[in-house]
Amino acid sequence: MEAMLAGLLVFAIFLGPIIARIVLDRRLDRANIVAADVRAAVRRRLGGDSMVSVQVEPAGLSSPGRVLLVAPGGYQDLVEKVWSVVALRVPVGYELVVRAPAPRPLAAPVPESLSRAA
Repeated sequence: MEAMLAGLLVFAIFLGPIIARIVLDRRLDRANIVAADVRAAVRRRLGGDSMVSVQVEPAGLSSPGRVLLVAPGGYQDLVEKVWSVVALRVPVGYELVVRAPAPRPLAAPVPESLSRAA
């Protein structure tokens, strides 16, 4: 009985990480396929490369995968043109996230020269 338990423990120690890596690699491969499909759809819709960034995060154990569309400030109209096409390409188990660029901080006014205290 002890020999079987020891055998199962050794089996789990060596095969556990291998099985976990195989599962992770399959999720990453699926995310790469989704990313390629979405990037192709964006290029077709806009007629070539653009300033729209497509990032795909693989699904986790308890979280869905994500397709992120991001464009720099001033190019949000490109995201508006492609999001409907991308929404049709996002597979079940993934969510589409359109991220607006972070607002630029306003520049502080430059104070004019201050008079010296006496």
